[in-house]
Amino acid sequence: MRIGVPRERKTLEKRVAITPDGAKQLVARGHTVLIETGAGAGSSFSDEDYKSAGCTIVATLADVWNKAELLVKVKEPDKSEFEYFRDDLVLFDYLHLASLPEVAKALLNKKITAFAYETLRTADGRLPLLEPMSEVAGKLSVLNGAYYLLSQNGGRGVLLGGAADAPPAKVVIIGAGVAGKAACSTAVGMGAEVTVLDISQEKLSSLQKQHGSAVTTTVSTPESIKKACTNADLLIGAVLVPGAATPRIITREMIRLLGPKAVFVDISIDQGGCAETSKPTNLDAPVYEVDGVIHYGVCNMPAQTPRTSTIALATATLPYIIRLADEGAAKAAQSSEMREALTCRGGELTNELTAKALGMPFSES
Repeated sequence: MRIGVPRERKTLEKRVAITPDGAKQLVARGHTVLIETGAGAGSSFSDEDYKSAGCTIVATLADVWNKAELLVKVKEPDKSEFEYFRDDLVLFDYLHLASLPEVAKALLNKKITAFAYETLRTADGRLPLLEPMSEVAGKLSVLNGAYYLLSQNGGRGVLLGGAADAPPAKVVIIGAGVAGKAACSTAVGMGAEVTVLDISQEKLSSLQKQHGSAVTTTVSTPESIKKACTNADLLIGAVLVPGAATPRIITREMIRLLGPKAVFVDISIDQGGCAETSKPTNLDAPVYEVDGVIHYGVCNMPAQTPRTSTIALATATLPYIIRLADEGAAKAAQSSEMREALTCRGGELTNELTAKALGMPFSES
């Protein structure tokens, strides 16, 4: 099979879908790997690295899309790529269509078969292609939050770990999944006062066992969120419903309770955001203010550490790319994992939660 890997077009997105080592494995299995020139440069992989792995370097975006049978990306297609959509093409990447109706309509109009990284689920309920980037985003949410708390960046001038007789910053994390756990560990490691809220007592108990008295855990309710938000320095939203629009459980009133020059980082923004005040931003202009609170809503946070993120993501995706290339989309989709990832085929949405979020018809895969 001809596998195409384009250079990412999202703002300052420097990850790449396949590493040279991964490409070498695909080539060894008899597949052709087409790499758009410069696709790996942002992750410190040169064209020569890919050539040495047996890849074919192609000059343009059109070349990689038009020649590929399986197109593998990191982020959803950019508008500049819509013109290359066709009905015999298979796409595999992060789609997040619940918050991207324009991309969904373009895929459906051209009857592309598309599999989404973020909804691929194993038999034991894990989301193996979402987990590595959730971990990175969780860690970065604290680092970015700490950055914007600095006074020169508009924040209230609070150091997460405090100093001498100055108390540590108050960090509140809503959601104790992979991203929330990573954010918690990072905030604890930086010496912050950390509170984590979740609807799952099991997840909260796990965090309590891991961190002991360094973390306060609370079952998430509107009242407990209000209480936790009051005068917090950094609020992190890490709420996830795979494939669906994120519920907006943080109200504007809760945002106001943070107080002036606090920071809110919304990891959930890929799926629409978890606050009434959430809106997507990009790495060129990552923040905006609502009621004096700095909001950070970058949809591709892991792009800030492209080398780390690429290696983590490409390692996780490679077995599934191999399956798609070896078996073809139709056969691969018969497995329970890939069936969960199948989002659209033949002009129809095949993920029920995505269809519901978009207000579009749903077809059984």
